[in-house]
Amino acid sequence: MPYHGRMLGYDVVIIGAGASGLFCALTAARRGLSVAVFDHNAQTGKKLKVTGGGRCNFGNTHVGPENFLCANPHFCVSALSRFGPLAFKEFLEQNGLSSVEQDHGQLFCREGALSVAELLDRLCRQAGVHFYMDVRIKNIERTEEFRVTYPGGTVPGRNLVVAAGGLAWPQVGSSCFGYGVAETFGMELVEPRPALTPLNFGPGWQMSTLSGIAVPARVSFGSASFEDALLFTHKGLSGPSILQISNYWQPGKPISINLVPNVSPEEVINKARTTKSQVKTILSRLLPARLAASVVPPEMGAKPVAQLRKEEAAWLVKRLTAWEVTPKELAGYKKAEVTAGGVDTKAISSKTMESLAAPNLYFIGEVMDVTGQLGGYNLHWAWASAFAAGQSFKLPE
Repeated sequence: MPYHGRMLGYDVVIIGAGASGLFCALTAARRGLSVAVFDHNAQTGKKLKVTGGGRCNFGNTHVGPENFLCANPHFCVSALSRFGPLAFKEFLEQNGLSSVEQDHGQLFCREGALSVAELLDRLCRQAGVHFYMDVRIKNIERTEEFRVTYPGGTVPGRNLVVAAGGLAWPQVGSSCFGYGVAETFGMELVEPRPALTPLNFGPGWQMSTLSGIAVPARVSFGSASFEDALLFTHKGLSGPSILQISNYWQPGKPISINLVPNVSPEEVINKARTTKSQVKTILSRLLPARLAASVVPPEMGAKPVAQLRKEEAAWLVKRLTAWEVTPKELAGYKKAEVTAGGVDTKAISSKTMESLAAPNLYFIGEVMDVTGQLGGYNLHWAWASAFAAGQSFKLPE
């Protein structure tokens, strides 16, 4: 569909057929704009189809700016206020899909991630969106219009949207392409890094024998703190609480772990002082046996609780409630749920997602320096930023 202008082309050209790209394309096409979408994958929504373990944690009832990391902490406010926590849930219901709310306000699609991806693809095609799939873009330049060149030719567009995602999950085709486009047009980057990822402790990880053990825990770094499951692995620590804290952790510094967030170990110790119980016995009531055996040295584990000196009891309480360990590194992009950092939002309109340095150039989704916490927040940002951009394009005269 050509736009009304000097050249034949599209009103909107979108780079990336993932969650944000598809929703932006649909939003714009339903307003009567002509839209083309490019992607190097052969199918649309490749990453979307496997999110949430295939269950698609598409949002969260608690969505707010406080759930996102960004160098500009106020950047998310506008888009989130115009696309509320239940907006995508309502969109799914209007189109025949249903949802279920689980722990911590997480919203999942009952029919699964594949159904969500197929719905967006179908609605886009019905709205007239044209797809250029399984193609590698050779060049993007701009005169009066943007011109996207690929092996099959050149496609002009009045507006260009970069929805190319980040570096996480390279196994589904993630790349740094979007960052290159941003730099080509004078945009700056906040250094990308893996986010929502396990933490590795390097060779000699003393707890490697505990691999597979999971416990509820409260994990803290600085002012950030999350209570959820913690999983021991061969290389370090994982589980929801660790993925959450990975967004905030700084290399070379320790994290603090409360292994008994719902128990007062002081009370347990004091009550046990009137019995003949050994330390390892009371620990086995609080923690899985193998973990309990690793928490204290064998000589303390064999000691009767009644014989614990005051300083020993204090050490034990701290060991249980404020165990400090220093990770070696983030597990990396292959294990990361998303990418933190990206295109610096200081040069992007928070209302429209348009570049302040290059008019008619837009950035949406994960490619930007906006990173959500675990629990559906990143997909909600994909929808909210896509909706903001899709609603802002000027209609052809």
